[in-house]
Amino acid sequence: MKRRVLIIGIDGGTWSILRTAIEQGYMPFLKSLCDAGSYGILKSTIPAITPAAWASFQTGMNPGKTGIFDFYFWDIKHKKKHFTNSQILQGTIWEIASQHGRRVGVINVPVTYPPKPINGYMITGFLTPSDESEFTYPANLKRELYDFIPNYHILSFKNVGDLAGKRFKSFVQEMTENIDNRAKAAEFIIDKESLDVLMVHFQATDGLQHKLWAYMEEGQPSFDTERRNYIFSNFYGHLDQKIEQLKKTFVKKTDTDCVTFIISDHGFQRNKKRFNLGKWLHQQGYLHFSQKFFWLAFVKDLLGKLDVLNLRKYIARRLKSLTGRMPSSQVPISWQRSKAFSVGSSSEASIYLLEEDEAKYQQTASELIAKLKEIKDPEDGTPIVKQVYYKEQIFSGDFLEFLPDLIIEPADGYSLVGYYKADVGLFQKITVKDDFHVGKHHIDGILVAAGNHIKHLENIKAHISDMAPTILYYLGLPIDENVDGRILKEIFPQQFLNQQRVFKSSQEKMKTTGRKTGEVHSEHEQHQIEERLRDLGYL
Repeated sequence: MKRRVLIIGIDGGTWSILRTAIEQGYMPFLKSLCDAGSYGILKSTIPAITPAAWASFQTGMNPGKTGIFDFYFWDIKHKKKHFTNSQILQGTIWEIASQHGRRVGVINVPVTYPPKPINGYMITGFLTPSDESEFTYPANLKRELYDFIPNYHILSFKNVGDLAGKRFKSFVQEMTENIDNRAKAAEFIIDKESLDVLMVHFQATDGLQHKLWAYMEEGQPSFDTERRNYIFSNFYGHLDQKIEQLKKTFVKKTDTDCVTFIISDHGFQRNKKRFNLGKWLHQQGYLHFSQKFFWLAFVKDLLGKLDVLNLRKYIARRLKSLTGRMPSSQVPISWQRSKAFSVGSSSEASIYLLEEDEAKYQQTASELIAKLKEIKDPEDGTPIVKQVYYKEQIFSGDFLEFLPDLIIEPADGYSLVGYYKADVGLFQKITVKDDFHVGKHHIDGILVAAGNHIKHLENIKAHISDMAPTILYYLGLPIDENVDGRILKEIFPQQFLNQQRVFKSSQEKMKTTGRKTGEVHSEHEQHQIEERLRDLGYL
């Protein structure tokens, strides 16, 4: 019997919420998969951020080998950033399956834009610049998709903001409609032909949990049983029904059962406070700015006091990216005087070191690590940094040189923002009213596996890089010898293991010289991605 795989991505899926939804009867299909198969924790990358995690999922490799660490990478030599894209990824599940004659469908998976040729169909997901982009393979699939779903969109949050009163329900409804939008796209692809591998990704869970987490997690000051149950009933329950329907449709079309994997790129947790790392580096004397920056800050401050010809809002908006969020692609940093600068926003921040002399580099790194571990919440003295890693401690590969030098793992409940924010203090409390990121990512995601040749096993522990080799192993396909992940053999019965062989292969590696990440984006596309990420609080 031909083996087939259905993969469901629940972005930000976390047991702290899903377990409660299951226990209260809102997600019976997910419960049935757990009862029949294997389930547990799927660890994310460090940091637990969408691009790094989904790139590792697709390849089985760490960010030092995929070259994808964040929404963008920094070109230190030319002092500018490029947004990440799929061009740099090699040896993905979709490519390997395609090379061996398997028919593949990939729907809305992050870090798949621009779409690569595969033996099947691809609709790209998060980090696609806009609906105007050529986001399907084959190209004519886009026209067919819009004929079938006229209101299809990659990602659209229209009602983000103060969710008091009616806006709470309108936002939940919008996220539920986003689920429907994805499910319709999946039905459209499934109906085309019998596929061997299909992945459908739901991004809406991430957006909803970022904004509404305070209402869902018991013990939080804003926890609201009535609102949580409304979310469970109207959003998670609806998601459960759509996943069940997709499984039935997929099985009916292929006329055979399949293995179903339900995974997330990370989990979720409360976001209590945000720490302004960029400002801290400046105060500590590691980050310096040119006089241009202080002139712009002066102008911005002046505009806050005067309204000249009613142009204050317009001009202030033009200056905001320069004076309020540092660094950007054209920041007035004094590169000669600075020893380090930080990147990242919302939750995860990292540090690039600028010292060229090895001894000075090590001295600065040691100083920063010690000082970062000493930072405490001024209200209760809680250390806000769990660990600081040299990149070589947790990453390896040809793209290591492009990654930040110091990787910071914040303590639970704390966010570190790399961008320099001139108009806020070092610590900023997260409030439901004012912040989109009330919930933040946690390293513990979810994994459920059920179906042919999957045994029942509870509390499994896996890493997101384990998924590619495990899926390829089940399909009997070659596994790149360079992968970091392992085959999750514990989820398979011994009889299956006795019959299965491991095929190793070696993929041709892309050299770091002439790195391609970001180069496929036009200036217009760069602007579109930046605006979309900024609207969601990622920049």
